[in-house]
Amino acid sequence: MEFLVIAYSFLAFILVVLIAAPIGKKNDKKQNRIDSINNSVGQPVFQELQLSFYDRFLGKGVKKLSEKLSKFAPKKKNANKNKTLEAIRKQLRLAGSFMDPADFQFIKYAFLIGTVFLTMIILVVVKMEPMIMLLVLAVGVLVGMMGPTMYLNSRVSSHQTGIKKQLPDAMDLLCVCIEAGLSFDAALLKVSQKLQGPFIDELLIVYREIQMGRTRREALQNLCDATNLDELKTFASALIQAEQLGIPINNVMRAQSEQLRIERSQQAKEKGMKASIKMLIPMLLFIFPVVFIILMGPTVMNIIDTF
Repeated sequence: MEFLVIAYSFLAFILVVLIAAPIGKKNDKKQNRIDSINNSVGQPVFQELQLSFYDRFLGKGVKKLSEKLSKFAPKKKNANKNKTLEAIRKQLRLAGSFMDPADFQFIKYAFLIGTVFLTMIILVVVKMEPMIMLLVLAVGVLVGMMGPTMYLNSRVSSHQTGIKKQLPDAMDLLCVCIEAGLSFDAALLKVSQKLQGPFIDELLIVYREIQMGRTRREALQNLCDATNLDELKTFASALIQAEQLGIPINNVMRAQSEQLRIERSQQAKEKGMKASIKMLIPMLLFIFPVVFIILMGPTVMNIIDTF
């Protein structure tokens, strides 16, 4: 009897193996195809296709040219060079850009050379007096030297202003998401799906840093370093303290958003009060002289005719 049970069990096992073997081979083929696709995506060719247009084409040429020109440039001390690159990196980060500081320096030099070259072409084509030519050349050199820096400063100002304007609304939405039961990380992702703007981009960076293994405190500290706004630094420090002390985050964010709206209304009132004082300058320079000419002109003409 035991022999029959063992024999039937062995026969059933063989039947199951024979029936399931083709299915297993198909699954193995599918899995091999999936693995080959995943491996091919990880190859350098496919990784290069995922890069931006600047990194794929312009970035390589800029780096090569900057390396060649750096050989002919006068050698500076490494400390001063590192300080300059670090200052440029901070400015680029404040503008919301992750460009390499060396690439930005090369763009500055290239813009200066191109501006001077274009100015020389204009001076050759258009005939001018020597003094005017010198003045145009000086203006061209000044624009070439100050143009990229002024553009970067304008980008920094617009980026920081956009963050400041978007802070209260984003904090309210974060508070609503946390009150609905989401964690802080999930609330960041949900807010990024609903809103767009510079502050949302910074929140996405915070979310990615947390997902990559950094602590929430480090990610929020990096957020403070990436901005030049006291309001955002206060917001980040309040979240860090709330996490350390165990205070509900939604209460902190709600109080912060209300305070930001109060500060925004106060700043609007302050600008309105300053407008009347600022209007005095164009009135004194442009309006009052015209009024004096209209009022005193006929009288002066009569006095001249009399004498």
